[in-house]
Amino acid sequence: MSYATPRAVLEAYIDGSRDLDRAKLETCFHPKAVMNGFLMGHAVIGTPELFLNDIDRMAREGVRNEGYKAEIDGLLVQGSVASATIAMAGLAGLTFKDFMHVVEEDGRWSIISKLFTTV
Repeated sequence: MSYATPRAVLEAYIDGSRDLDRAKLETCFHPKAVMNGFLMGHAVIGTPELFLNDIDRMAREGVRNEGYKAEIDGLLVQGSVASATIAMAGLAGLTFKDFMHVVEEDGRWSIISKLFTTV
């Protein structure tokens, strides 16, 4: 999957999270992406693989994202880079604030970094 705009890749990320769809989420991240943040007060430092593995686990365990809501509540695009914030509630019962950096390479936008926290 190729995303032509920063908004398109972020919307795919939101949909993939809601649907616990690892394959869709994998298409959103740059191959060299990093992911860092705080999950319920504990530091998480690594790559999106940690998130993708957790999505797999939730899907296998039949987790339902009841009441899931997410929206892009800020997006700034400058040339081939973008910065965005996403407010997400109901992912496995948790509420998150994601700070995303998105890059465009060869006409394809992807998430290069995700900084998150539970709220």
